[in-house]
Amino acid sequence: MSQERFDHFMTRALYGPSGYYTSPRPILGARGDFTTTPKLTKELARSIAKWITTQWSYFDSALPIIELGPGDGTLAADIREELSFFQRRKLRYHLVEISPHLRGRQQERIGSKAQWHATLTEALYSTGPAALIISNEFFDAFPIRIFRKISSSFEELFLDSSLNETWHEAHPLPQSNLFDHDWNEGQRIEIAESIHQWMKDELSALKRGKILTIDYGGSAKENYHRRPAGTLRAYFHHQLLLPPEAYQNPGHQDLTFDLNFDDLISWGKELGFTASPLLTQADFSPNAGLSGADEAFKVLEQSRSWI
Repeated sequence: MSQERFDHFMTRALYGPSGYYTSPRPILGARGDFTTTPKLTKELARSIAKWITTQWSYFDSALPIIELGPGDGTLAADIREELSFFQRRKLRYHLVEISPHLRGRQQERIGSKAQWHATLTEALYSTGPAALIISNEFFDAFPIRIFRKISSSFEELFLDSSLNETWHEAHPLPQSNLFDHDWNEGQRIEIAESIHQWMKDELSALKRGKILTIDYGGSAKENYHRRPAGTLRAYFHHQLLLPPEAYQNPGHQDLTFDLNFDDLISWGKELGFTASPLLTQADFSPNAGLSGADEAFKVLEQSRSWI
């Protein structure tokens, strides 16, 4: 029976020809499977607009903004509304989106006020190597590898053709601070090796500027406290599904995990990025008023000067 490493399965389920993010089905809002903060309040857009304004002095007259994975375009539209008329005239807004369906919704909402790109590399080629990059719930949709602690080593998760779990000895291990922790027997951890590769392949092209990451997750200690089964989960019509139900109906439900910001900071440091202290969304946008979500979501600013 054939077996597939979990990150390969997740890539196919989310981004394959009939993948969750590449098929023309509603995924956001009441008719979809989940709702993002910008759909619930404009306060996050207002806080990001203030952040953008504070960075303006680092650039010339034009300010290039690149938004990664912009959903249906709500955040981009609201950020523009929060900027002054003269600021909007100097703004150069770029969206990185791989989904034809979502790109269409973004174009309906924003019109000609932005440029679209398939990759960050393509966007930076258009803006030049200096820009401000923002993302909201972008990294949590990257494919992950899943490991569990067994004795003094780790096993890695594969799925067979019936989507049953199988485990194999993991060697070599990908780069992650999670392997340095003293986990209990059987603890599952998720390693976003795809994010690390994306940072090396694409984010490294940013020579001067900042990336603002907003996503749910936290430190390793926060993510796995009393969660021996890890953080992987699926959402289908706003219903939370855990493994093994999370593996069912690939392409028809979202797959996500809690972002390990410890790795994000460490991988950024490798590329010359300096991280500011990690904030909660409540710290960054105190008027959002989303209760538990304001604490579950974290905000990380990483900057890079000319090299």
